[in-house]
Amino acid sequence: LINFIFIMFSYTLVYLVEQSFGFISGVSLVELSNINKPLLKELSEKAPGTFQHSMQVSNLAMAAASKLGANASLIRTGALYHDIGKMVNPAFFTENQTPGMNPHAGLPFEESARIIINHVKDGVRIAQKNNIPKQIIDFIETHHGTSMPKFFYISWKNANPGKEVKESDFRYPGPNPFTREEAIMMMADSVEASSRSLPEYTEESIRTLVDKIIDAQLYEGYFKMAPITFRDIQTVKDVFVEKLQTIYHSRIAYPELNRNEKKQLRDQDHTADNKISQEES
Repeated sequence: LINFIFIMFSYTLVYLVEQSFGFISGVSLVELSNINKPLLKELSEKAPGTFQHSMQVSNLAMAAASKLGANASLIRTGALYHDIGKMVNPAFFTENQTPGMNPHAGLPFEESARIIINHVKDGVRIAQKNNIPKQIIDFIETHHGTSMPKFFYISWKNANPGKEVKESDFRYPGPNPFTREEAIMMMADSVEASSRSLPEYTEESIRTLVDKIIDAQLYEGYFKMAPITFRDIQTVKDVFVEKLQTIYHSRIAYPELNRNEKKQLRDQDHTADNKISQEES
């Protein structure tokens, strides 16, 4: 009984400290990252492709965070929740679409961009409604930073040559990552999403993709506010390449018997079956 009272007191104390000082404990992170939590179960049911993407992002980001000595538990939890806003319009995101299904067809490019961009705002709203801690909401807000959904932006530019684009229609509201964990998560999110479209999975193709995506993010200045070094970023790249190679490793091509060997094997099986039948009779 005394132990029970002590445990309950400890939980209450942790909760009060978290609420008062904006601190998030390891216990809370473990609870939040339980994929059986109602919000994560809802994500897996409404947007199964997004849920799988979030799991993969979590694995990539955790591996990089562990290598750098960053907060792996925090980044795992942030990754699991970063795309919960996609539950509002799941079919508009490629990972939830089936072949031949494209609800963007016929929509103006700026309208498609608005739907895509709004998953951040929707995610923040859903998280706040479900009392998700601010530290996790920060991952939702920063995982695209102030980037653009380039497909729709470029499509609009191509369809409207010579016209001036209203960039605010095609830009995420941000902010950009301001912690090392958020920067890692942003990299993991972009790399994981793009890796699924590679025509082949070799070390060279994976490294080229990882370098291209993260170098572009660096060039755009998305990590300027985050305490992450160039050496850290190179380590993150190396971890991503290693993990993606493991995820997309080539399957073993099992050899097949030639025609004569197949016939010989069938004859042996037939002979064995006859022998068993004779013994049983």
